[in-house]
Amino acid sequence: MGVIEDSPAIRLEIESIPEAPSIVRGALGAFADQLALDPELVDDLKTAVTEACNNVIMHAYGDAPGPLELFLYIVPSSVLVVVRDRGVGIAAELASEGQEQGVGVPIIRALTRSSTFRQCEDGGTEVWMDFATRETADAPGAAPDDDWIGRLSGDTVVSLSPVSLVSGVLGRVARTLAARARFSLDRFSDVHLATDAIATHAIGAASGGRIGFGVAMGTRHLEITIGPFRSGASAALSAGPGRRARSVLALLADEIEVLTSNGTEMLRVVIDDRRLAARGSAAA
Repeated sequence: MGVIEDSPAIRLEIESIPEAPSIVRGALGAFADQLALDPELVDDLKTAVTEACNNVIMHAYGDAPGPLELFLYIVPSSVLVVVRDRGVGIAAELASEGQEQGVGVPIIRALTRSSTFRQCEDGGTEVWMDFATRETADAPGAAPDDDWIGRLSGDTVVSLSPVSLVSGVLGRVARTLAARARFSLDRFSDVHLATDAIATHAIGAASGGRIGFGVAMGTRHLEITIGPFRSGASAALSAGPGRRARSVLALLADEIEVLTSNGTEMLRVVIDDRRLAARGSAAA
């Protein structure tokens, strides 16, 4: 990946489930809002990347889901997106000129300045998509990716830089997974408010220029882990009921835990839809 390899603005790891394109589009939308990209470019970006993700879902792993990775880089006058799978991928003959029909490749080629399909040495395929942009003097720089998200797990794991991207990406990822987890409408709204509170905290408390989070999903259950934060920065979020003033997050979450390691903190937040869970148990 050259000189930008260690500094993606977005690094996203997800299973190739049917909801994956929606999660990816949400992340791209948050990125586009941050940079105030041209609406036509945003449409092209979302459409082409969605097609690349659909190719992974339909062709890479057969009937079972497998890893889908996305890397987004900001370079002068360009946004570069790489979508990677670890399965069969798009066979070389399908990605060649004249044999592209039915796998979305013509759409990708039409909407990008350039696109390349590469067979990975360890299996799978990388789809490189280059989108032309105006030169933006205020485009945010991305901090190096130190693989801190290796400490995280979940159905979706994301690394972001600058940290301000978290305000759009976290909420969209969590709400998509909450819908898949069959949250009630009321509790779905609580997920929205809780992730807004987490994102606001992250922007002010991150220990560096990059933030990572993972969202794990169960039936009517979400678990969010996010960090790294400065030591001591998260204590007020988990204030117990004895405190006169509780944080918004403490009011909305079922469980909050602050985990410390090597001078930094990671926040773990659990949100359940207890009402529906109780109803399901009673029906059983």
